[in-house]
Amino acid sequence: MPSASPVPARTARRVVRAVVVVSPLVLLAVLAAAGWGLAGSVAYSVLAVLGLLVLGASPRRQPAGRAPWVLLAVGSAILVSGQLSLMWLVDDYAPERSPEVWLSGLQQRPGAFAVGLVAYPVLLAGQLVLLRQRVERVLPSSWLDVLVAASLLAAASWAFVVPAAGRALGLDPLGALLLSARPLLDLLVLAFAVSTWGLSGWATDRRLPMLAVAFAVLAASDTAGALHVAGVVGGPVVGAGVDVGRLTALGVAAAAAATPATRPTGARVDTLGAVVTPVLVLVLCVALLVLDQVRPLPPTAVALVLATLLLVGAKLLVVIREVVLLAGSRQQALTDDLTGLANRRAFDRALAAAARDARPAGVLLVDLDRFKEVNDRHGHAAGDELLRRTARALRDVVPRRAVVARLGGDEFAVLLPGADVDAARTVAEDVVTAVGGVTVAGAGPGGTGPGVSGPGGGTGPAPAVVGASVGVATTPDAGGDPVEAEELLRRADAAMFVAKRAGREHAPGHDGAGHDVPGGWGVYDQAADAERRERRETLEGLRVVLAGAPGAGELEVHYQPQVAASGVVVGAEALVRWRHPDRGLLAPAAFLDLAEERGLMGALTARVLRRAAADAAGWARRGHRLRVSVNVSTSVLVDPGLMPLVEEVLARTPLAASDLVLEITETMLMKDPERALPTARRLAERGVGLSIDDYGTGYASMGYLDDLPATELKLDRAFTARLGRRERTAAIVRTTVDLADRLGLRLVAEGVEDDATLRALHGLGVDETQGYLHSRPLDAAAFGCWLDERAARTSGSPAPRTGAGVVTR
Repeated sequence: MPSASPVPARTARRVVRAVVVVSPLVLLAVLAAAGWGLAGSVAYSVLAVLGLLVLGASPRRQPAGRAPWVLLAVGSAILVSGQLSLMWLVDDYAPERSPEVWLSGLQQRPGAFAVGLVAYPVLLAGQLVLLRQRVERVLPSSWLDVLVAASLLAAASWAFVVPAAGRALGLDPLGALLLSARPLLDLLVLAFAVSTWGLSGWATDRRLPMLAVAFAVLAASDTAGALHVAGVVGGPVVGAGVDVGRLTALGVAAAAAATPATRPTGARVDTLGAVVTPVLVLVLCVALLVLDQVRPLPPTAVALVLATLLLVGAKLLVVIREVVLLAGSRQQALTDDLTGLANRRAFDRALAAAARDARPAGVLLVDLDRFKEVNDRHGHAAGDELLRRTARALRDVVPRRAVVARLGGDEFAVLLPGADVDAARTVAEDVVTAVGGVTVAGAGPGGTGPGVSGPGGGTGPAPAVVGASVGVATTPDAGGDPVEAEELLRRADAAMFVAKRAGREHAPGHDGAGHDVPGGWGVYDQAADAERRERRETLEGLRVVLAGAPGAGELEVHYQPQVAASGVVVGAEALVRWRHPDRGLLAPAAFLDLAEERGLMGALTARVLRRAAADAAGWARRGHRLRVSVNVSTSVLVDPGLMPLVEEVLARTPLAASDLVLEITETMLMKDPERALPTARRLAERGVGLSIDDYGTGYASMGYLDDLPATELKLDRAFTARLGRRERTAAIVRTTVDLADRLGLRLVAEGVEDDATLRALHGLGVDETQGYLHSRPLDAAAFGCWLDERAARTSGSPAPRTGAGVVTR
C-alpha cells in the first residue's frame, strides 16, 4: 500500500492552529462590536462545534493509540453541550446574567447541572489510557499520587469552598458542591495531565504539555466562573472571558490531538519528588487538623484529611520499597553476574568521568590467553570458575581506588585513577603475575565439574594455566591534548594486542605439560597502533576475499618443486599468496597468523586444498605426475570438517590419496595431541600422506614419531643453511637420514639455495630437496611451463616415480 502523503497531515495541523488562534479572536471581535446577544451565542456555538469537529477527527491521525483522544473528544463534547444548553435554553442569555442563571438552576434543577459533571470521569479515563500508552509500566506510587491529590483536594474543598459558597449564596450543601465541583474536577484532571507529562519525560512528547495547558485554561475559566457566580468578581468582561477561555481550552486540546506522537518511555522514579511531595502533603494535613482544633471543620472534611494521611503513609512505604528495588536494579545493571565485578556499562561511566577529570588516569585492558582451550578441554563450568578466580585475583592485586570490570567473555579492564605510565606499568606487571597463578583442571567437557587451584595446588589432571595479555594506556601529561574515554580504551586495546603478539616477552611461564604460557603487557605506542590498524584492515580484506566478494584482490596458490636425488621432479608444495589490490603480492607471513587467530584458517585451507588438487590433476593430464603438499594448521587438523573436506577433494579430482600430502609441525602436535593424533591416523588410513614439517625445530618428543603415521620428514632450512659451515650440523643431518631410513620415511630438505649444499645433502643420503636452487615458488600456469621446460631439458633422465600420479575412475 502506498504511504500517505505528509501534505494532508501538515494541512490539518495548520487548520487546527488556525482554529486555536482565530476562534477566541473572532469571539472577542463579535463581543466588542455587538455585545453578547444573539451574535455572541451564534459565534460561540459555531466556533465550539468547529473545535469539536477538529477534535473528533484527530484520533484518526493517532493510529497507534486512538482511545485516549476519543475519550477526550467525548468528554469535551459533553462539556460543550452543557454550555450550549445553558446558552440557548435560557432566555436573553448574556455573560453578565450568568450568576442569576446559575443560581436559579442550582436551586430549581440541580440534576440538570450535575449532568455536566459526567464529562469528568470520561476525561479522567482518557488521561488514564494515555498514561498507560505513554509509560510502559506505571509504578504503584504514581497511582497513590493521584489518590492523595484527589483526597487532599476533596478535603480542602469540603473544609473551605463548599461551606463558603453555601453561606454566601444561601445554597444547601448539594448546591454548594455542584457550584464548586467543576473547578475542583478541572484541577484534578489538570493534576493527572501534569503527572502523565512528568512520568513520560518532560521533553519527550509535545502533546502532553499542550493538554496540560488546555486543562489549565479550562480550570482557570471555570474557577473564574464560580467566583463570578459567587459574586466575588463580576461584570460582562469576566463572564465573556470565561466563555472565551473555555473555547481556547477546546482549541488547544484539538491541537494536541492533531500532533504526531512519540515513542513511549519506561517507568520513572523521581526519588526527590517521591519524598518531598508526601512531606508537603503531610504538612498541609497537619495544618488542617490544627485548624480543626481552632475552628471546627465539617466532619466530612476531617474524615477526608485522615484518609489523606493514611494514603500518604502508604505512599511513603511504597516509595521506600521502589527506591530499594531501583537501587538494586541499578546495581544489578552495573554488575557482571558471573564475577561480581563492574560490567561494561559501569566501566564506561567511570572511564568517561575519568576522561573529563584533569588528573591523570590509566587503563589496563586484560585478555586471557588460551581461555578457549580451557573451555574446549575442561568444559564451560571450568571456564566460568576460571573467570571467577581471575576476577578475585584482579581485585586482590589492583589498588583500592581502581575500578575492575569484566567487559565480556574473557576480557577484563582496570581503571586506575591518578595513575601515570610508571604506576600503570607496575600494576600491569602485577596483573600478569597474578593471573598466571590462576589454574583450572577438570574432567573435560563431559565431566561433572571443574577443579580449581591456585599456585601450589590442584585437583584431578594436570591443571591448565592461562596467561594474561595486558594493554596499558594513560591520559596525556599536563599540557597534552585531552583524550576521550572511547579513544583511551581503544589505545589500551591496541597495546593489549601488541602484548598478545609478543607473548612471553615480559612474563614467561609454563603449564603442567611443560608448554610456555603466554602472557605479558604492553604500553600504547603510536607505531604499534598503526601496525594494528593495518592488521585489522588486512583481516577485513581477508574476510572479503574468502567470501568471494570483489574489491579485496584474490588468493593465489604458488608451487615450489620437490626434486629427487635423481633430478626428477616428484612433488610440489602449495604456498598461498594474496594478490592485494593496494599492497601487491602478499606472502603468507602477512596474513596466515591473522587467519589462524581469527578462525579463518579452515576456509583458507579449503580454498588452497581444492586449488592444489585441481592444479595437480591438470599437470597430470600434461604428463607431469606429482604429489602435492598442503600445509595445515592446528585448528584445521583438529577440525571435524577436515576429513569430509579431504574426501570431497579426492572425489572431485582424479588425484590419488597417496599423492596428497598434508604438512604438520611438531609444535602443532604438542598443542592438542589428544585430538590431533586420531585425525592423523584417520588420514593415514585413507591413504593421505603426512609430513612432519620443520623437523628438528619443535619441542616434540621422539615418542610422537612412533605414534604418528607419518610418511615424510621435512628437514628445516635452519639445518640446511648451516650444513656447509658446521660439522655438528652435518652429524645431525646424517643422524636424521638414518632415522628416516629406519622408520621408512621420506626425507625432504628445505631451503636449498646453492650447488654445494645440494651435493652435501646428496652425499648424506637425503632423498629429496626443495629450494630456490631449483625454483622460486611459481603460480600454477608458470609452474606448468617450468615443468614442461625441465622435462624438455632432462628428457634423457629416468621416468617419473612409479605409483605417483592419478587414479583412473
